Amino acid sequence: MCFSATASFSAAAFTAAIGVATLKQIKSWRELALASMPLLFAVQQAIEGALWLQLSAGSRGEDVAALSLSFLVFAKVLWPAYIALAVLPVEPDPHRRQALYAIAIFGCSLSLYILGRLIGNPASAAICGHSIAYGGEESVLSWQGLIYILCTCAPLLLSSNRAVQNFGAAILVGFLVTAYTYLATFISVWCFFAAANSSLLYFYFKRAAFSASFQR
Repeated sequence: MCFSATASFSAAAFTAAIGVATLKQIKSWRELALASMPLLFAVQQAIEGALWLQLSAGSRGEDVAALSLSFLVFAKVLWPAYIALAVLPVEPDPHRRQALYAIAIFGCSLSLYILGRLIGNPASAAICGHSIAYGGEESVLSWQGLIYILCTCAPLLLSSNRAVQNFGAAILVGFLVTAYTYLATFISVWCFFAAANSSLLYFYFKRAAFSASFQR
C-alpha cells in the first residue's frame, strides 16, 4: 500500500467531516472528549501530510523537526492519556469505570514519560519505502509498546457500548497487522488506520441521539 501526502490529507479531510458530523450529535458535555477524537485524528493526519510535503521536497530543517514532534506528540503522548479519559465520562457501569480509572493512570504516566523522552531526544523523520519512519521508535513488543497498546485499545474494548467496542477492536486489529507488515514505520501507518476507523464513533453518537429523540 502506498501512503503519501495525498493519502494523509484525504484521511484528514474525511475524518474531519466525520468529526464535525459526530460533534453535532452530542447531547452532553460528557460526550465531548470522545466525540472530538475524529477531529483530533484529522489534525494529526494533516500534520503528517504537511510533513510528507517537506520530506518529499528534501527539507531537513526546523520545519521537519517541528512537524515530526507535533505528530509524535499526538501519536505517543496524547492518545495513551486521552482515550481512557474520553471513555470514562460516558461509561455507566461502575466496575468498568474502576478499570478505566486504573488505565487512565497508566496512560497519563506513560504519556509524561514519553514526552520527556521526546523533548530530550527529538525524533528525525524520513521517508521509508511508502511510509514515514520516525527515528528512535521503541519496539512495539517492548514494555513501553505493550503499555501503549493497553492504554489505547483496552478503554474502548471495556466500553459498554458496541460501537465503541467495534472501534477498539478495529484499531487492535490494525495494531497487529501493522506490527507484522509495517514494523519499521509502525506508528505512522497505525495512526493512519486508527484515524480512518475513528469514523465508527459516529455510529455511537448517532444511535444515542436517535434513542434520546425516540424517548422524548
